[in-house]
Amino acid sequence: MAAPSAGQPVAITVGTVWRFQVRPPPPTSPRLTVGAVVVCCVLTVARVIFGVVYFKDCPQQPNIPNYLLGLALITLINIPFVTLPCDFHPRENPRGCKAVLQGLIGLFIFIWILLGDVWVLSVYQPNYDPTSADGLYCNKTLYTFAFWNAVFESVGLGVLFPSFCKGIMFYVVMTPVPSNTDFYGQV
Repeated sequence: MAAPSAGQPVAITVGTVWRFQVRPPPPTSPRLTVGAVVVCCVLTVARVIFGVVYFKDCPQQPNIPNYLLGLALITLINIPFVTLPCDFHPRENPRGCKAVLQGLIGLFIFIWILLGDVWVLSVYQPNYDPTSADGLYCNKTLYTFAFWNAVFESVGLGVLFPSFCKGIMFYVVMTPVPSNTDFYGQV
């Protein structure tokens, strides 16, 4: 039996009665992908600029510029995983290595975003006056940019977390049970 050619409908027969015809999805326009890349690049450059320019302008919470620079670094670290193939050694299993590295980077991203939320939201409505008596202030432009970055990233996590849980659930449900073991070998 030959594999169906790409782009052609596939007929699936279940039993003797049901026959389904599965059509491939229509090709998608690359505009969304290009738009997402442009937005990501602009946001990364803006994070670097705000993190560097205002690096010493928030003594009330000095980790806010570090948070922005860390978000930019995360984007730069993810570029090889998105653009480069992982087939360097075909005899070994590079997908496992790539999956572990992506998992570790994902865990780092999750922790960094949560830390950034704590840093930014712990000083919500900071003192914006640099001439204050105690010297604790935060630049209004820096704080506003960091605040909306924290909100944006948290909403992104909130959208991705249910998908992650669904993927884990389907992985557990769809993983086949080895047939060479009995029930007591699994306990």
